[in-house]
Amino acid sequence: MKSTDSIQWPTAEMVQSVCPPAPGYRFEVLTQETVPALISALGAWQPNWRVGAASVFLREDYYRSHVYLEGGPQRDVFVVLFRHGDELAGMSSVQRDADALALFASLTVTAPAHRGGLAMGAKGDYLEEVAKLMGLQYVYCLATLKHRGAQRYMESLGYKVMGFAYGYDHEEISPGIIKRVVEVGYAKCLVDRDAMLTPDVANMTPEVRRLYEFIFAAPAVPSAA
Repeated sequence: MKSTDSIQWPTAEMVQSVCPPAPGYRFEVLTQETVPALISALGAWQPNWRVGAASVFLREDYYRSHVYLEGGPQRDVFVVLFRHGDELAGMSSVQRDADALALFASLTVTAPAHRGGLAMGAKGDYLEEVAKLMGLQYVYCLATLKHRGAQRYMESLGYKVMGFAYGYDHEEISPGIIKRVVEVGYAKCLVDRDAMLTPDVANMTPEVRRLYEFIFAAPAVPSAA
């Protein structure tokens, strides 16, 4: 069993060696000195982030208390910056759950000028490679339904739709108008099928069984008893 202390965040060089970014781009682990520039950039890229889960990335105290900053103490949130030369082109944040050996992809944002270019030419699955470097076994995320870009990207990398987070988060959809939103959940399990315990159909309601069989395109297994 892994302890939190044994699950260390990788360096930018480690990630880049197993998952090369698109030509002209590079990874950079967030530092204390680059936090203000990131907050400023996010505010410009996403001006409606005054509420909701993503809004924590606009608060400097969040980085001091929750985010691993290169050279500092290990914390549960990890932020990587994407750079094009010296220009900040985007960021990705993930969160570890040491006990579940899981990685939650909490946020990925690309600067408007780099949308499309940052993903094009990138090799491999950044999230999966970070998880493997840390010995984690499960990667999951919530994707927006405002556009299809994130959905297409996750599906192209082999992530499976797990269902919908109906009203989990809230957003300011126009000035002063805040509504709860629906997002789609994706996941990828990094262990072999024989390491997975198949649930017993006897423990499922009819609705749960129908959803299980639809998602996995296979019948649920009855108990052998």
